[in-house]
Amino acid sequence: MLLAPPPTHSPTMENHKYTSSSMLTGGMRCYTNFTPSGETFATDVHAALGGKGEYPCPADMLAACLASCMLSMIAFTGSRKDFATDGICIKSSCSETPDGISDFNLDIIVPIVLTHAQRSILEHVVLTCPVGKALNPAIRKNITWHWSD
Repeated sequence: MLLAPPPTHSPTMENHKYTSSSMLTGGMRCYTNFTPSGETFATDVHAALGGKGEYPCPADMLAACLASCMLSMIAFTGSRKDFATDGICIKSSCSETPDGISDFNLDIIVPIVLTHAQRSILEHVVLTCPVGKALNPAIRKNITWHWSD
């Protein structure tokens, strides 16, 4: 589903280039259009809260964004330091309480053999991810590494 672009006559939008546009479409579903590529994705309110639960809920998307940011930092670092990172995968989820997200659970699977120095670099660099730094520090990031030997 393509979304209509936001109105350009709004004074708050004239001097800012937005990268996405999100719209509620009924049934507690939201469609978001990523403006540069035109890609669209949907989110649903979690089924436990009365949503359809057919698409990820925003909290699951946030966990996926955190994982994607960490992978981007891994790829950037591997490229700069000239070591392979292709195939590294992060499985992500979040835990919630009535007050909101309490934990992000991240399993990082590394199917390639890396030196101890390279491992240390990657263990550090995932903690510098800008998305992770933007999150409330009270939200725990439970990271488990699965290294190939």
